Amino acid sequence: MADQPDGSVLTVARFKLLILTLISLLFLLSSVYSYNRDLEVVGYVSSTIKSIGWASSELEMELLKFDQALDRLATGRLPADQLQLRFDLLWSRIDVLLHGAENAPLRAQPGTLPLLQHIQQWLADIDETVAGLAAGQAEPVRALQRELDHVRQLARDFNVINFSATSSVQQLDMIDDIRRRSLFYLGGLLLSGGLLLLLLLRENRRNHYLAYHDNLTGLPNRARFYQYMEQLLARQGREPGRFALHMIDLDNFKEINDSLGHEAGDQLLCAMAERLQRGLAGQGLVARIGGDEFVVIQTGLRREGDARALARRMWHLLREAITLPAGQLLPRASIGSCLYPEHGRKVAELLSHADTAMYYAKGQAGGTFREFEPSMNEQRIRARRLAVELKGAMERNELYFHYQPIFILGPLRVEAVEALLRWQHPEYGQVPPLEIVAVAEQHGLAEALNEWVLRGACRQLRDWHREGFEGLKVNVNISPNIFARGRLARVVSETLAQTGIDCHCLVLEITEDTSLWDTAASVDTLAELRRMGVGIALDDFGTGYSSFSHLRQLPVNKLKIDKSFIQDLPGDTRAVNMVSTIIALAHHLDMRVTAEGVEEPAQLAMLQSLGCDLFQGYYLARPAGIIEIRRLLEYPPALAELPSLLVAGARPPGAGRDG
Repeated sequence: MADQPDGSVLTVARFKLLILTLISLLFLLSSVYSYNRDLEVVGYVSSTIKSIGWASSELEMELLKFDQALDRLATGRLPADQLQLRFDLLWSRIDVLLHGAENAPLRAQPGTLPLLQHIQQWLADIDETVAGLAAGQAEPVRALQRELDHVRQLARDFNVINFSATSSVQQLDMIDDIRRRSLFYLGGLLLSGGLLLLLLLRENRRNHYLAYHDNLTGLPNRARFYQYMEQLLARQGREPGRFALHMIDLDNFKEINDSLGHEAGDQLLCAMAERLQRGLAGQGLVARIGGDEFVVIQTGLRREGDARALARRMWHLLREAITLPAGQLLPRASIGSCLYPEHGRKVAELLSHADTAMYYAKGQAGGTFREFEPSMNEQRIRARRLAVELKGAMERNELYFHYQPIFILGPLRVEAVEALLRWQHPEYGQVPPLEIVAVAEQHGLAEALNEWVLRGACRQLRDWHREGFEGLKVNVNISPNIFARGRLARVVSETLAQTGIDCHCLVLEITEDTSLWDTAASVDTLAELRRMGVGIALDDFGTGYSSFSHLRQLPVNKLKIDKSFIQDLPGDTRAVNMVSTIIALAHHLDMRVTAEGVEEPAQLAMLQSLGCDLFQGYYLARPAGIIEIRRLLEYPPALAELPSLLVAGARPPGAGRDG
């Protein structure tokens, strides 16, 4: 039989257990109290971080900044062009809230849409007034600010923020009250105080981290960015030097989120954050200041061109492929850069100029990186005005098409026409198509523009069919925006039903230089269109990231060889071999081949000998209006003798460079 513990041992054990229980209870009560208060702090910090990204908060902030800019203008401390830039940023925020698809749930709330339309109308009403203001004009500025007070109050009602927090000082005061009121609790607090202090220090460190870092990527956030910039600028007074500010924005990020899901979007953001840190290599700070917006502060500039070299390195890093569960993703990014002190000496000024440069870079095809130039401000003002007027131009059918014929090689005839968008602006004149598309994409109008182009081209084709040109086809360029939202097949089906044209007469041209075609959903959409009988042409073949991979994966039945390959025919042997290989490969995959940019008879003769199916280019026909295309379709016999003339190196009778 085992020895039993005597009574004294049991008494000591029970006493220790009682003491530990009392300490634990006291510690538990203190901990629960502290933990609840810390939860309030964490909740407040988290809600504050999230509110930074809310578009409504950004609107209120832009109204405040505009008000401050008016104050500085009235006292002569701000030039008029800087006020105009601030006004343009406010315009841009309203445009995105009104038209951006990602803000549709916001607009669905009762009373929200009338409020936004009211603010937009007010901005339109004061546009000329703002443009006419000059530094030092106090009276008209104060009159404008009185109107602005009402608008700011509306924005405040629209974006109510509740602040709540309990400070650590209040907690310590409460502990002091407990200590003073009862000596009985003093021993327990002293005993558990060490543990409590450790918990408080740990939570304070955590709260401090949350306040200055992004939860998803772990990068410094907007608050830390501003803190770092202020410290850097203050140090410039003691240690003068140069640094660069780079602003990075991912192209089509909303579409990626919508098509692949937020989890894929989060994975993309984390990958971008890691690549930016790798590219910077400890030469400054990388911060995430918005949903898909990053900033890089590059310090230690020593040579001219250091900033451009880093921007180029980051741009190439961001474009590298990412493998996700949904498929391979090819990100695209736009980078805008500015330099201290050349382009500004204040945080707001540097941010504004970097943002302007990024906006300009985003307007380039496929995104790029640009360094700020003073002339870019004029370009941004132009883009803002075009964005305001583009929606109305679509509604009033002020946009129109030119059509470029696509010819069959032997016997030579017109098989199709490619619809090319045109806009004759009353002030700016002919607006380039790429600029129209860029403005639409940056102001939430890309999807509406895509549908307008598709339906307009199909209606014109229906009219030509009714005139007797039944076999004619139309090629329409489709941008990733309408594709990524999964609406393309439905829009095409509705358009074909409304216009009554045969599905085989519609050819959709997609470019391989996009981040979305490699996803399973994208391939499924293209396959559905092919089952409907719609033609799919891979445009600008040879200029994208992985052309032959796309040929194997995408359900396309037409291939368009980029004009950069055609322009070197027939004198460049390597170009001839490349074109011959592309044609042979496409034919083996049951695709028809179109050569773009044919400008010389010798090029056409070479394409004939290589077995190319179709061609288009300035040699026979530039893009033309409806009347010119109808005339070309009405007199096909005039084309019958062209092959022999072309082989002989002569031009068709009456055909000049535009023929």
